[in-house]
Amino acid sequence: MKRLSALAIAVFTIFTLQAQISDNTTGNIENTQSVTIHVKNGKVTFEETIPAEGYTKEQIEKIIGTWIKERFVKPTVISAKQFNSGKPGTTVLKSEEYLVFKRTVWVLERARIYYFLTLTANDGSCTFNMSRITYWYDDEDDKGGLKMIAEEWITDENAINKKGKLKKFEGKFRNKTLELKNILVNDLKERLNRR
Repeated sequence: MKRLSALAIAVFTIFTLQAQISDNTTGNIENTQSVTIHVKNGKVTFEETIPAEGYTKEQIEKIIGTWIKERFVKPTVISAKQFNSGKPGTTVLKSEEYLVFKRTVWVLERARIYYFLTLTANDGSCTFNMSRITYWYDDEDDKGGLKMIAEEWITDENAINKKGKLKKFEGKFRNKTLELKNILVNDLKERLNRR
């Protein structure tokens, strides 16, 4: 009887722990079937102007540099590389990190996401641009996994079915991509408006 009780407690503890650390596709982002995914010059592109009143272009460029050094490091990202854009005030960064769809005691479902950020400092604002997004799902698979580009995967045409609902597999990539974009924008916004 004691063994049965101990087993029941262990199973209950595992399921409680699993529920606490589970990270499913709904996350903390709105239902993305109502969000339009923009394609610009043939690429899925997220672009936003972030206000930073009272800061000069040079100050914003310095804040962006500090933000990149602090945010784009392991373990948050797998790798990140900064490029010289050749344009004053513009920073280009290529990042690789994980999108985690589900994490439990027994399951870790994730994909690698690769993307380029172009951050342009202006007097009083910063232009955020995220594009050239690709994915590598199940990269540890013996067959090499599945590689996809955002234009063929998360657009309205590809991720939403005829009934106007998100497709299950494509939808989780769309949700997590938008969630990542929102995290980046909000983090940079907070940094630019810190006094």
